Amino acid sequence: MNITNGQTTVFSLNSDGEGIAFDDEGKNIHIPFVLPGEKVKFECHTFKKKKKYWAVEHLTANNDRVEPVCKHFMQCGGCMLQHMSPSMYREFKQAQITNALNKHGLDPYVVDGITVLPFGKRRRANLDAIRKENDIFLGFHRFRSHQIINVFECHTMDPALTRLLAPLREALLVVLEPFQKAKLFFTLSHVGVDVSLEVQGIATLDEEKRGILKLFAESMDVARFTFRYRKTHDVIYQRANPVVQFSGIDVAVDAYSFLQATIEADQHLADYVLAELLPDAAHIADLFCGRGTLSLPLATRAPVFGYEFDRAALGALQTASANAEHSIHLHLRDLFANPLTRDELSRFDVLVIDPPRAGAEAQSNLMATTNAKQIMYVSCNPETFARDARILTDGNFKIKKVHGIDQFAWSPHIEVVGVFEQK
Repeated sequence: MNITNGQTTVFSLNSDGEGIAFDDEGKNIHIPFVLPGEKVKFECHTFKKKKKYWAVEHLTANNDRVEPVCKHFMQCGGCMLQHMSPSMYREFKQAQITNALNKHGLDPYVVDGITVLPFGKRRRANLDAIRKENDIFLGFHRFRSHQIINVFECHTMDPALTRLLAPLREALLVVLEPFQKAKLFFTLSHVGVDVSLEVQGIATLDEEKRGILKLFAESMDVARFTFRYRKTHDVIYQRANPVVQFSGIDVAVDAYSFLQATIEADQHLADYVLAELLPDAAHIADLFCGRGTLSLPLATRAPVFGYEFDRAALGALQTASANAEHSIHLHLRDLFANPLTRDELSRFDVLVIDPPRAGAEAQSNLMATTNAKQIMYVSCNPETFARDARILTDGNFKIKKVHGIDQFAWSPHIEVVGVFEQK
């Protein structure tokens, strides 16, 4: 690796929260953990023609620079924005939406602001671990690296997750062999934390190691602890069946389930969508319905037809909906390969869609031609949201409003909800 030094002034931030500047040769460079207007000395690390830039000294500081709350900031790759003041942070998050809308020729003034949800509430976490001699390194990867940062505090995770870290290190010190790696998956459910463990190269655990992990699970009162190897699941301890609640209905989850980042995000999304829902909605399609984050609340207003390709998620929602007194009709469907046709969509007066980060371009092309009274588009990616919003507005719809929900504390990501109506 070759290291060179330079000096520059940051003039803006990119969508990842990195500073944009010029090096000594006038080439555009990106430097993490800096702010606009700051003059910095930097290092350029070149390895196999790939360059990474790091600020090593701040010669001047932006007035909106604040002291990070976490001692792991700038090492752990989980947070990018802890050095921003609350006002700059909010402006950056909203700009993620308005910049994407501008890029696709849409009116940025349709954004009615953003809601910043409480920090320290993330209910899911995927951590890596490795035993080094007589120590366990447990945490997240170093920024732009595969190296594991030994995390002793985390201000994004819910305290119910962080309290597990110290006792888990003690258990893993016995379970893992020197330099053996492991992966852990946490999900905070309504009845406690669901934990899943995968150990490099290990298909089964002996009884001694199972006993150690069971003792950990019992002492920390987790809901369930599972050892996983490929498709094999060994439930070492279970106190309760992990569930989350949508509209007061229990829905089964596991440590790998896709969920909104926080419980507060579930509630805020549901409240916002219900508040915007047409009062005379008669038939609602929920596309990419998952485990029912929106299907179950929407079903309190009108019959819902849910479409999802994740069999486990659909099965969990099917069981949950059977226990509810709402009308929910579920269909296994790959909406990327086989989107609902115009004729199928014509059955619904309201279309709700919440696709993965890639968006739903094919489905949006078909929705744009329908006579639905309303479309509500939920997205965790402002860029693909804006792309698909342009498709809808080039068709039969106009944007009524766009709302941002910040459930991804100190990351550059933000959730978007767009409300569309017929032109």
